[in-house]
Amino acid sequence: MTDGASWTAAERGTLGALRFVAFVYRMLGRRAVRVMLYPIAGYFFLRERSREASRRYLAQVWAHPEGRKHLSGPPGFFAPFWHYHEFAVQIFDRMVLWGRGLTELRLDHSGSEELFALQREGRGAIMIGAHLGSFDMPRQLAGEYGLVLNVLMFTAHAERINRFFEQLDTKSRIRVLSLEPGSLRTIFAIKACIDRGEHVAVLADRVPAGSSERPATIDFLGREMAFPLSPFLLPGLLGCPAYLMLCVRKGDAHYDTEVRRIFDGGKVPRSEREKAALELAHIWVHGLEETCLRHPYQWFNFYDVWAPEVRP
Repeated sequence: MTDGASWTAAERGTLGALRFVAFVYRMLGRRAVRVMLYPIAGYFFLRERSREASRRYLAQVWAHPEGRKHLSGPPGFFAPFWHYHEFAVQIFDRMVLWGRGLTELRLDHSGSEELFALQREGRGAIMIGAHLGSFDMPRQLAGEYGLVLNVLMFTAHAERINRFFEQLDTKSRIRVLSLEPGSLRTIFAIKACIDRGEHVAVLADRVPAGSSERPATIDFLGREMAFPLSPFLLPGLLGCPAYLMLCVRKGDAHYDTEVRRIFDGGKVPRSEREKAALELAHIWVHGLEETCLRHPYQWFNFYDVWAPEVRP
């Protein structure tokens, strides 16, 4: 299943389920919804072709010694069910977050002090995340502390689900920048944000569908995988710091965000930018791998990242 097709289908089903879940949550509370998430996960398990990609990914985790510590056994037929269930739990918590903020959720965070220091200095940074855990929790964290966070994303693929969450939180200070691969307009929009001392967040674990950029091939969980290089070119091009930002679920209604600096800032000469970007990508991918091994069911890249059609 292609990137765009899989997530368009997922969003279509997820949005309908979310509306019903939101109603049950208002009427019966969190415990009732947690029970409901099992049949919802079962629906996606039976319906989605991406379960094979999920099983292959979990098999790669199991093949790693560290990954075996966090899986109960070799991924069998039902392993994707628990992957979908974790996804459903976090989508539900995303709904709670946008509707009621952090009043009903616990969010720990480490490394964010650097972001507050940058804010005081009037400097912006690039936050590089992944389809792992909850990216909305760091967004909420930014809003709680007055940081302006611009999220770079394909709005065409997520327009309906984002509109649903905007209805839940009309006061959100989070801004969405439309990502247009290869467009200079996108680059100028990012630069304007950085120049204003704002932060820009981008996900870097998926090569955009239809992208003409040459991806970087990096070892991930013991196999080579294609990663987009453009997010790692941005810091050297704009001269701003870059951070790995990931947020994982630690327990029921409990999340932990990690912010780790991976680039100090400073413009990189044109002749050295690709080399510097590759080094930065390797550092970031290593951090992503570490987190996937500790929290294997929280990487929500539901397509075959090692299939021939997604390799460079």
